[in-house]
Amino acid sequence: MIAQMTLRQIPDTVEKKLRMRSRQSGQSMNRTAIALLEEALGLKASGGKQRDLSMLSGAWPKSEYKEFQRHIAQFEKIDAELWKP
Repeated sequence: MIAQMTLRQIPDTVEKKLRMRSRQSGQSMNRTAIALLEEALGLKASGGKQRDLSMLSGAWPKSEYKEFQRHIAQFEKIDAELWKP
């Protein structure tokens, strides 16, 4: 069973940081709070060095991601003249 709980008297500074982290990651406040609790309690696997960019996943606001995609779109095009057999 998945439990539910209510937290009371959350300090303003904690609430603001949680909201900021939630917006930055593009996740709900609930998912962000659970991820932070898992990390703080050592339940999240952190073993070893990361060798990929997964830590950046979800870190961009959607508007920045769309802008980035627009800028790199030219690199997705194939120049048919260069790739003739």
